[in-house]
Amino acid sequence: MNDVFSEDIKRRKEMLKALGLRLKSARMEARLSQLQVGVIIGVTDKTVSSYEAGRVSPPIDKLIHLADTYKKSISFFLGDNSKDYKFTSRLRAIELALKEIKRQLVEIKELSNIKD
Repeated sequence: MNDVFSEDIKRRKEMLKALGLRLKSARMEARLSQLQVGVIIGVTDKTVSSYEAGRVSPPIDKLIHLADTYKKSISFFLGDNSKDYKFTSRLRAIELALKEIKRQLVEIKELSNIKD
C-alpha cells in the first residue's frame, strides 16, 4: 500500500513540476516578469515563483487567468498534445484580438456619440 501511495506522490510532484516549467516558459515567451504576472492575476510575485517552481499548484481560477494572459490554452499547461496546442493557441490569440477590437470599436462609438 505504501508503494502505491509513494508512486502517486511521485507522479503528482512530476506533474506539478511540468506545469511549473510550462508556466515559466509561457511567461518568458510573453516577456513578462513574475511581478507583472502577479499584478495581472492578483497574487504576489513570490506566488508566481512558487507556481513556476512546482511548489504550489495554481487554483483553477488563477490558471484560467494565466492562460488568458499568456494566450495559451489550459490544455497546454496540463500537458495536452502540443500539435493541438499550436492550433488552439492561434485560435485563442485571434479570439482575444477580436475581443479587443470589439471593445475598442464600442469605445470609439461612445466617444463619437459624446462629441455629436
